[in-house]
Amino acid sequence: MSSPCPQKDVCGSCSWSHISYEKQLKQKLSDINGSFGLKKLPPWCQTILPSPVTEHYRNRMDFVIDFEGRVGMREKGKWWRVIDGNSCFLADTQIDDLFMQVRDWVKHSGLSYYDRKAHTGLLRYAVIRSTTLGQTMVNLVTSKPGDEHETQLSRSGQLRCAETLAPTTWIWSQNSTITDVSFGDKLETVTGPGYIEEEILGHRYRISPNAFFQTNPHGATLLLQTVEEFCGDLAGKTLLDLYCGSGFFSVALANRAARTIGVEMIPEAIADARVNATLNNVVVEFRDDKTEEFDWTALGANVVILDPPRSGMHDKALADILAHPPETIVYVSCNFKNFAREMVQLQKLFRVDAIRAIDMFPHTPHVELVTKLTRI
Repeated sequence: MSSPCPQKDVCGSCSWSHISYEKQLKQKLSDINGSFGLKKLPPWCQTILPSPVTEHYRNRMDFVIDFEGRVGMREKGKWWRVIDGNSCFLADTQIDDLFMQVRDWVKHSGLSYYDRKAHTGLLRYAVIRSTTLGQTMVNLVTSKPGDEHETQLSRSGQLRCAETLAPTTWIWSQNSTITDVSFGDKLETVTGPGYIEEEILGHRYRISPNAFFQTNPHGATLLLQTVEEFCGDLAGKTLLDLYCGSGFFSVALANRAARTIGVEMIPEAIADARVNATLNNVVVEFRDDKTEEFDWTALGANVVILDPPRSGMHDKALADILAHPPETIVYVSCNFKNFAREMVQLQKLFRVDAIRAIDMFPHTPHVELVTKLTRI
């Protein structure tokens, strides 16, 4: 099978796109259970849900601007080289449309380009996001301008482009460090409200410029349905959502539980989460804290949702779970290898009652894994 991406071998973002989708799903199941086997765990996972959409599903793309004004994706294994003008068949079509226009503006803006070796220049990234509601966000990431003239030149240029392209909102993010990241520490809303909104299963979510949101909104529906199913009957129970982000799960489930608490270390995410609770007319107690530093043991949580980053749970957080095991854990993992490592410990106190893979990332080796663990 040939890949739908003409740049596959150079870019590498869709490393499995030459494989038929049916074979991709089988391989992901095999890889999950293979990781379990390496840890002498049973082949628990027998089900994988395919993504409802396998192309143009990504709602966020971080396009790099290099020191010669190329705009696009990085070459595979070469952080300093950018494939100019390559659109991605994984990106939402709204993003594709905006990308080519933003790229054209970058090349004719008269603004300098950031040199990642010399740490000079202005333009660094164009982050473009979209939602199924038809809303779009352009987040232009630059260095801190050198003087007031460059500030005004940048602001006026972005304003003209934003008014022409008319995304829902245009954000100017300034990164005052030499760290090569696609977000800034100073944000300015150029046009629009400064955020976009998404809706999943009737729940409304605000997405601010630096906020994480599920990359595949079509697969996110399956993910949320699975977590709701695995949580079971929450009537009269306390639900604890650790690593809650902007409240994707806790906001959706709050009306089903007697009490819902969400814990997240990123202040901007907690701010979004509180807005999302208001948007959906639910009550959630959000705590701005690191999961490994938050003492949740006295809360009497019956059901705990764990959705840690790709690196897995912090050792202290895992130790707390083992020392104070709740009745039920619903573990959402985007890295099944780290989940398998943690299950070596968790299986001593919990049994696997249900497990399901959800393919949130077609044409890549990544997959989401949801597991219901019940205290023995």
